[in-house]
Amino acid sequence: MNTHNALSSSTGLLLSIVLGAVCPGVLPWLVQDGQKTRATIFAQQIVDDTLVAHPEIEGLELATTPPGKTECITIASTDAKEIGEKCGKDEFTAIETNAPFVEKETENGKEVFDVTLPIHDSNGQRVGTVGMDFKPEPRQEQAKVIERAKQIAKELESRIITKERLFEPTSST
Repeated sequence: MNTHNALSSSTGLLLSIVLGAVCPGVLPWLVQDGQKTRATIFAQQIVDDTLVAHPEIEGLELATTPPGKTECITIASTDAKEIGEKCGKDEFTAIETNAPFVEKETENGKEVFDVTLPIHDSNGQRVGTVGMDFKPEPRQEQAKVIERAKQIAKELESRIITKERLFEPTSST
């Protein structure tokens, strides 16, 4: 098993445990090797695949309101500790304005961009947000980072048929 698959598998299992605790009943149970475990959801598969396809991204997360719930939370992330956290100003601003929310931060003396965008299903309905932390690059310009984030968001959206699809289990557990 390569490092990414091991990371993806362990992140997926932790995601299942955390999301299952925060939103019981959202994820179905699977039985693997005689052990009862929660399934990894499609949203986490999208995050994992996107991170592999885009090395310019340092961190990625998807947030939405799970079915039957009223509170927006992070449902998939490159950082398992983020899963289950309540949405903040960046997510709510992106959802309410249907536009990017950009934060320019300094980490280890380098400027980095954190871009949060609304994401839509195949019918154009807003289903949540995607947050992307871009790796620092020399002479990085906000307008170019936003444009790149929009392109990546379009790629994500092409995989989201419905909001409910984000919560469906994947076979990669």
